[in-house]
Amino acid sequence: MGLQLASRQDTKATGTRRGTAAAKPAAKAASRSQDSAAPKAKRGEGKPRWARSQATRAEILEATIDCFVEIGYVRTTTTEIAKKAGFTRGAVQYYFPTTQHVLEASVKYLTEKWLDQYMTATRNAPPGADYIDYAVDTLWRFVNDKQFVAWQELTAAARTDAELRKIIRPAAARFEKLRRDMSRANFPDFHEASVEKFQRNRDTLRFVLEGMSSTILTYDKKQRIEAQLQWLKEWFHASWQEELESNRVKHHQDE
Repeated sequence: MGLQLASRQDTKATGTRRGTAAAKPAAKAASRSQDSAAPKAKRGEGKPRWARSQATRAEILEATIDCFVEIGYVRTTTTEIAKKAGFTRGAVQYYFPTTQHVLEASVKYLTEKWLDQYMTATRNAPPGADYIDYAVDTLWRFVNDKQFVAWQELTAAARTDAELRKIIRPAAARFEKLRRDMSRANFPDFHEASVEKFQRNRDTLRFVLEGMSSTILTYDKKQRIEAQLQWLKEWFHASWQEELESNRVKHHQDE
């Protein structure tokens, strides 16, 4: 279904399956179509070939993520990705010859980008910011961004798609480990003050916010979300009250 079926059909139609006699001409044609994909290819003018290639690859992956978010995994095809990216279907297949290539690359790309941006945000709290309040608000913002919405779409689809599940499961294990390590690095004093409490509170925040982000709220959405976020902040402050009062954990970002 979806990307998997469409890729097989596209491969038969274009004759670009690996190992066929048409593979090299098709790759050259895709490369030419990549270079002529106006106006997006103009962004790479004046750059080295490797830089243009990297930029094109990133644009295709961004388009793939957009498709997951906007039309869903099942409806995402190489044709839709090419249309969204502004390239030919041949150009997409030049960079990602098979379904597995584009899925693995997009999953790696979106999880790494999400982690990098989230890490940067959590490490750059504004002067005077309350660490607990900032942590709640920052994670809420990031579980609602494009990369995470795409990730949720893929994990939901993987429940009934065996091929996708083979890609998502190891990626999820890596993603979760990196998130755990990142939280320890970002809040070392909280982790050292009480490892058990830190792990429990971290999971509570994650489970609640991820659940909220995927819940359909049909009335008073903004007010209900704000009330829940405020309750979480109060609850975490109460949970860490002893450590905060004894200065075992840092309360605010330095002015």
